[in-house]
Amino acid sequence: MLFRSLDNFRPASKPLMARPSYARELVTASTFPAAVAMLESGVIGVLAKKTFHVSEFELATIMAAPIFANLTSFMWAMLARGRRKIPFIAALQASVLLLLAAISFLPTVRPGPSLLVAVVILSRCALAGMVTLRSTVWRQNYPEASRAQITGRFTVLASLVIAMGPLAGFFIQDISPDSFRWLYRAVALFSAVGVISFSRIRLRGEKHLLAFERLPTAKPQPHGEPGHVYAFEPDAQPRQRHSVWTILREDHDYRWYMIWQFVGGMANLIGNFALIRLVIQLTSEIKYEYAVSILLTTTIPMAVAMMTVPAWARYLDKVHITRFRTRQGLFWIAAQFGNWLAGITGLVGLFALPRIIDGASRGGGMLAWNLGHNDFADRRMVPLYMGIHVTLTGVRGFLAPYLAVTLLYGWNPIAIPGITTQVPAFAGIGVHIFLITTALALIAEVGFVRLRRTVERALDTNTGS
Repeated sequence: MLFRSLDNFRPASKPLMARPSYARELVTASTFPAAVAMLESGVIGVLAKKTFHVSEFELATIMAAPIFANLTSFMWAMLARGRRKIPFIAALQASVLLLLAAISFLPTVRPGPSLLVAVVILSRCALAGMVTLRSTVWRQNYPEASRAQITGRFTVLASLVIAMGPLAGFFIQDISPDSFRWLYRAVALFSAVGVISFSRIRLRGEKHLLAFERLPTAKPQPHGEPGHVYAFEPDAQPRQRHSVWTILREDHDYRWYMIWQFVGGMANLIGNFALIRLVIQLTSEIKYEYAVSILLTTTIPMAVAMMTVPAWARYLDKVHITRFRTRQGLFWIAAQFGNWLAGITGLVGLFALPRIIDGASRGGGMLAWNLGHNDFADRRMVPLYMGIHVTLTGVRGFLAPYLAVTLLYGWNPIAIPGITTQVPAFAGIGVHIFLITTALALIAEVGFVRLRRTVERALDTNTGS
């Protein structure tokens, strides 16, 4: 079985048209995620709190950075219109490596913590652009029938690197507090191999894609197949360029998909940020506190995600994204409720089980997040649809960590300027925050079930006609 699994990664096992791109991306997926791993919230957050001693506000900002940086995604999509995608993405990847290496030179005292926050935000903005534009490469270079399984291979490799790399490095950090400096430099050099490999990819159909992007205007026009195939054609008369709002207004199925994705995403983001903060707190002063923290915040969920991606990929290639999300949503609910059960005991080791469930959910989420919009967008509009998705992810990512910290720990009395009254103190609700995230996940599940029924009825009607 092991050899069969390894054989599935060979370029020769892929469709002929996809092999050159796949072979080069395979190298990138094996190396560049090492850089991403060192910027993951569960990794950089632990380093920031335990080594740089950042404030709660700074920690919340660092944990939010991977998500709220996605607010820049629509900007990246627009900047890349009419420009060659591969060189653009490679430039973003290279900038990430330069910023990653810069972390190794920061002092652990002021202004080091503030500079660390700034570097993390900038690097995550660049990664957001890379993810937004990479979906175009996948859409152009890989056939629809096997796209999820092909990109699933990349996700498996990336998950393995993200899961295991930081754990090994931070075992050393427990022994030598200053070892993060050479660790971040070494990772930047290693990941550069992936950037070089990616820069050599050829984007299929790029000439026609760029020609379309350079048209003065285009508008969404559903052509009888809601939720699956959309055609976007130039207007006969000049009109305002399409935007987030025009697409969401005219594509009602995608609008509802984004709404329920927002609710479910808030549940998972608030829960994940709350869990990271609690783990940092509960592992304080224990033996191998860095390694145990990384194990729970990153290694366990990413390792499980890696193992479940192939099964999720096979399922996604067979069903519409709305049906996929209804199955995945059950894992969201179970993981958040499991966090609450573990949290009320105060035993850090009990968080392992909900982290395993969360990892199973992530395996599907990695694919659905990158590919789900393809069930709504015409291939020429993929960057804009992905830009909308990523931008809305950024909105919830901006809110989630601050809500998590506030609900966990509350606030002191707040004076209101000009009047004698003040906002009373709030002690926070601690681990009961996970009951709120469980409720949000349940609401999202109900929403996706209703949307799935709507989409499938429309598809059945069109098939019957």
